[in-house]
Amino acid sequence: MIETPINYPDGSAVILNFDPKKHYYNVEGSYVPSVTTILNSIAKPALIPWAVTMGAEWYQENHDKGLAVEEVMKGIKGAHRKRSTDALEVGKMVHDWCEKAINWKLGRGEVPDMPEHEAAENSINAFRRWVTENDVEWISSEEKVYSKEHNYAGTIDAVAKVNGEFSVIDFKTSAAVYNAYHLQCAAYGQCVREVYGKEIDSSYILRFDKKTGAFESVRSNEFAENFKAFYGFLCGYLRLTELDNRNKRK
Repeated sequence: MIETPINYPDGSAVILNFDPKKHYYNVEGSYVPSVTTILNSIAKPALIPWAVTMGAEWYQENHDKGLAVEEVMKGIKGAHRKRSTDALEVGKMVHDWCEKAINWKLGRGEVPDMPEHEAAENSINAFRRWVTENDVEWISSEEKVYSKEHNYAGTIDAVAKVNGEFSVIDFKTSAAVYNAYHLQCAAYGQCVREVYGKEIDSSYILRFDKKTGAFESVRSNEFAENFKAFYGFLCGYLRLTELDNRNKRK
């Protein structure tokens, strides 16, 4: 369990506890939902055709290898999981490097070594160019935060001043910048607003393509609109959880 003391401008403080194995937050022994858990309630219809495509591609690559029917079925069913694992490995390499690089800039740790992976290396070099092309003053990395006002928690990839703007930054290894990412950044931004006692000027989603390592930076300053949408999902999540718990007690 990781304990993080969080101090607020009004002099109050909380201890945010985090279990990395279960990805579970609590404050004073009470469960606190994470930003990602709340937003997982958003339907992802594109995942179904993607999984089907992964299975079809696996079959195309392996149908002439003389495999038994059971092996073919297993391969098709598990194809999407292997692709997801491969993408997660690239994402972890890039994310870990960026975290270590930011910490080095903040005077914590050493310059990280470049991973021996082409897509990860491409992503990291693109990230380095983005930092060079913008005026970036890092403030924190992998900061655990808690919203006292709304009782949810999360871990922010980075907080920084970007071209003079107080900003929340989120790293994504994905095929595109999805709309829900903006809601996630707004949720983190609310926590930062409470903890730092200052308004958020903008958020940045830095996307690293999970296949090619291509890089994309998307800025948003629609904090109020995006947080309003996130708050709606928070209310929905809490109500559904309440109903689920009630049904379990029957």
